[in-house]
Amino acid sequence: MDVKGRILELMDKRGWSKYKLSKETGIYITTINDWFNEKQYTPSRDSIVSICEAMSISVAEFYGGIEEHDLTSEQLLLLEKFERIPKNRRKLIFEMMDILAKEE
Repeated sequence: MDVKGRILELMDKRGWSKYKLSKETGIYITTINDWFNEKQYTPSRDSIVSICEAMSISVAEFYGGIEEHDLTSEQLLLLEKFERIPKNRRKLIFEMMDILAKEE
């Protein structure tokens, strides 16, 4: 299962609509719709965190429902490298990724 599939699964378990997800997370409904329509945008890390907070689950629990075979080779490589980074330095990686992910 991929990230969007996991979101749909969690919404289904709670009986949430996209509108309810928007209200609970503060994410614009248009953004949520863009994840699932022809635009096929990918939810940001901040969006995943907001979803987890609204659903009272940890980010680890969120990603626990995603199968390894659904990850690309690049995603697997990132996970492998991330695991080798000391925990006290991981915040730097997230900050750098946030900077790189910003649209200009």
